[in-house]
Amino acid sequence: MLRVTGAARVYADRTIFEDVTLDVGAGDCLALIGENGSGKSTLLRLLAGLDAPDAGTVTRTGRVALLAQDETPAEGTVLDAVTPTALRQARAAFEHASADLGTGTDEAFQAFAEAEEHYRLCGGYDFEARAGAVLAGLNLDGAARATQLSGGQTRRALLARLLLDPAEVYLLDEPTNHLDADGAAWLEGWLRASGAAFVLASHDRAFLDAVATRTAELERGELHEYPGGYSEAMTLKATLREAQARDYAAYQRKRTALRQEQGRLRSAGESAGHFNLRRAGNVPLIAAKNKASQVSKTLAGRSRALERQLDRLEDAAVDKPYADHRAVRLDLPPAPPGPAEVLTAQHLSVARSDHEVLSGVALHVRRGDRVVLTGPNGGGKSTLLRALLGELPHSGTVRWGQGLTLYVAGQGGEELYGLATVGDALLAANPALTPHQLHEVAAGLQVPGGPQFPLSTLSGGQRTRLSLARLRVTRAQVLVLDEPTNHLDVRAIEALEGLLADYPGTVLLATHDRALTRRVATRRWQVESSTVKELDVTASGHLDPG
Repeated sequence: MLRVTGAARVYADRTIFEDVTLDVGAGDCLALIGENGSGKSTLLRLLAGLDAPDAGTVTRTGRVALLAQDETPAEGTVLDAVTPTALRQARAAFEHASADLGTGTDEAFQAFAEAEEHYRLCGGYDFEARAGAVLAGLNLDGAARATQLSGGQTRRALLARLLLDPAEVYLLDEPTNHLDADGAAWLEGWLRASGAAFVLASHDRAFLDAVATRTAELERGELHEYPGGYSEAMTLKATLREAQARDYAAYQRKRTALRQEQGRLRSAGESAGHFNLRRAGNVPLIAAKNKASQVSKTLAGRSRALERQLDRLEDAAVDKPYADHRAVRLDLPPAPPGPAEVLTAQHLSVARSDHEVLSGVALHVRRGDRVVLTGPNGGGKSTLLRALLGELPHSGTVRWGQGLTLYVAGQGGEELYGLATVGDALLAANPALTPHQLHEVAAGLQVPGGPQFPLSTLSGGQRTRLSLARLRVTRAQVLVLDEPTNHLDVRAIEALEGLLADYPGTVLLATHDRALTRRVATRRWQVESSTVKELDVTASGHLDPG
């Protein structure tokens, strides 16, 4: 369905990727992963035919549909917005031909028959039923006005429009963004039931593990492909990297040994070639000189043989495994443990207009708990966190432990508002950082201006690394994080996962990331229908109703 051969893409003097070769066949479900800025969206645009490669070729068979990250929906209702353009045109032509039937002419009957057939082939007769199922799966109201949707709802409407427009290959860029667990599970089922081919650029590991048959990773301008979903692919990648490291170490040892032996032979040959009369003793002079010359030639020949062996070794040289040294780990003092009783809430209620978002909530958190808040979009997770932090009017009582320090991060990076530089952002997370430590962390962010680098000019990747660096350096005893994986790539999410799993304090985390929930949570709160229900976390890490 899609074939890419030797494709390259260059912006200004920067090569995004080169020599990319890829085949996507009917029924394939390819996961496309890579760091932010690695070129995933750029590659999807090449596959869709929106951009041309700077080198190589891209060929397509059948219709290719792209879900991009920056589209906007049409006017009218949500149902109007998700109706494919071809179907809208076929419906208008069918209605016009139906109106002309009253003329009774043969031309009118012929036009009606053709318009009706085209409308049928476009799926007009069963579209509303199909649209209803898709909109229900994505938790959208077809009668709502498209222009009044929230950002997350708009994203889901764009996904619905794409899924309702038949294609042989679907290119989906972050399709599970703004989907809750139920929406993601519905999409997984839809993809598995479809006979189309898919290329999925996503950071959702659980989603990729559920649907992907192959995984392709863009890394440092090259595309590497592995069988299976994300976890299987990364396990194989780690195994290959370990084997490469062993082969590289063996290559280095052999090269060192050959060079040392070659140096010894060369030195010995040069020494033998300088005839010393005093060494000859009672041996005839000519015979002694001939023997020394012969020894020198023999040693020189062995040295040349070793040189050829070194050349062959270099021709088959093993590349040194890539080592990422961007993460900076500072020697920081441990945070004081703080009180054992971290948080208690009683009869907590929050109302907006006439709607009660939370009602009579009772919570208790102890030191070391890692509490993950889950639930549907709009269920009240962010509202609960803001009420606990005192940012929203509420009734009932909320009591934090005496002397606790909190680190708070919102969905949109609100915690950085009012801060001008990288250094300001790091000091806000830990005021005790020294100038030397600030420079160390800034170097890990790969910003040219050090701590004085303006936040407003950070790239997406730099902003991601800054968020993780702030979590590494904070000495706060409680982390309150609202959807921290938004806009993070898979590598950054796994780094976040490691930070939270090793964090000695208390964590309150609202997230839709199912893999992160399984691997980090010691407790889980389901926030839904104005209530908070505690679910059990089993020993295996799976979450079951309590």
